Amino acid sequence: MNEIQIEKYRHDHAYLRAMAEQTVKDFERFGYKVEFNAELPVQFENYKLQLSIHLKNWCKNEFDRIPNLLYHIDVPEHMLPSNYGCKDPEKLSDIILQRELIKVIIRKHYSS
Repeated sequence: MNEIQIEKYRHDHAYLRAMAEQTVKDFERFGYKVEFNAELPVQFENYKLQLSIHLKNWCKNEFDRIPNLLYHIDVPEHMLPSNYGCKDPEKLSDIILQRELIKVIIRKHYSS
């Protein structure tokens, strides 16, 4: 699935909420608590900025756990910048959420 195919889902509130739920679930499996502010507008960019704050902290304090988390989320290595994306938490957040959104899209399309 390429970025053009994904783009329309980046503006769909139902898909974005499902993406956020999937992200929370995947991070919880690794002991990371992710909370998204429900008062903010449902926008991909808002989720990305919120997740990047968490990632910045985890990259600084728990860097050795990041590779396993990314593997679990199924982020392809070729998509990751050097240092597992920890030099740019906002970009890493974008990559993770894009992967989570793809999982939601595939699940919804194939579960029907």
